Amino acid sequence: MRTLKIILIGLAAALLWACEDPNYVPRAEYEGLMSEYADLKASAEATRAEYAQQAAAVDNILQQLSQISGRTVTLRTDIEHGTAQLTQVQQIEESITDIKKQLARLEKLSRQSQELGKMVKSLQTVIAQKDQEITTLKEEISRRDATIDEQHRTISEQSGTIESQNKTISAQQENLRALLAEQAQMLFQAGVDFEDLGDNAPSVSGRRDRRNQKDFKRAMYEKSILYYREAQNSGYPEAAYRISEVQEKMEEE
Repeated sequence: MRTLKIILIGLAAALLWACEDPNYVPRAEYEGLMSEYADLKASAEATRAEYAQQAAAVDNILQQLSQISGRTVTLRTDIEHGTAQLTQVQQIEESITDIKKQLARLEKLSRQSQELGKMVKSLQTVIAQKDQEITTLKEEISRRDATIDEQHRTISEQSGTIESQNKTISAQQENLRALLAEQAQMLFQAGVDFEDLGDNAPSVSGRRDRRNQKDFKRAMYEKSILYYREAQNSGYPEAAYRISEVQEKMEEE
């Protein structure tokens, strides 16, 4: 309608100017028409520029929505593979926030254009749905990360428990080795004591007494060998040598 008005005013001004009779129309009326024509033309150009800016803004929003859709598809795939990161969500959220700001600016301008208003509302609905979708995916990633963190804590606790148990077992084994070593030492000492008893049997003069003495010494040496062998089995290496020594003594009797 405005464009038609500009055309009509322009034609009227041209006709007035082309009229051969200078008294046909007042000069002021002609200049008034030309001024109105210039104003309407400038207004139309400003309106076209404004529409061009709005179209560019809408096109930019549509491109960003396309990028968000692509990133969302990638995000869903990564979630399925267990490789999604919250940084991916943050990038999409930043784009959504930027689009919301652009739509807010366009919404103010849409009061003068019913068509633009409808488009803005449609885009706001789309971005709201996308925002909800990303929120849901973000919660899913957060739950997965929480589960992984809990698993790591459990593994760490179990590792600590196992390490503690290993230390306890190691200490018990060390105590056992110490006890076995002590036991072997006691068995070896018992062998030494019985060997000494055999070596230091009291001297006798009678035949019967000498036989009893020999039996006594033999019994002490046998006891000594018995304890030496027990000590050897308990890991006392010197016992083997003492067994050989006692056996030689028994052969000499």
